[in-house]
Amino acid sequence: MKAITYQKYLNVSPSKILRFSREIKKGDSVNLAIAKLSFLPNKSAKLLAHAIKNAKANLIFKATEKNLDFDENKFVIEKILVQKAPTLKRLRPRGRGRADIINKRKSHIYVEINDGNVEE
Repeated sequence: MKAITYQKYLNVSPSKILRFSREIKKGDSVNLAIAKLSFLPNKSAKLLAHAIKNAKANLIFKATEKNLDFDENKFVIEKILVQKAPTLKRLRPRGRGRADIINKRKSHIYVEINDGNVEE
């Protein structure tokens, strides 16, 4: 059984989250991934850990709803995608009546986990 979560419009640029999403590979345990990210002080690591915890909670809810047996230690990460969200553009006044554009980048995180059973 699969469960997904999609965190949208996070106030961190995608490149900052990608640094930590590359540390977590397909097939890693969910508990191991959360443990890795919990020791990092960065905001993007906390947001990524939060997304993984949400996917884990979704999978537990699905399994209990269908009265299936599950083991939380066997949950496996299948996919993590970090995508670019719409950028907010802000102006900063400069000399001689000009303005510089400041891009406030945002991102989306997509996490998909599996309960470890092979689906056919």
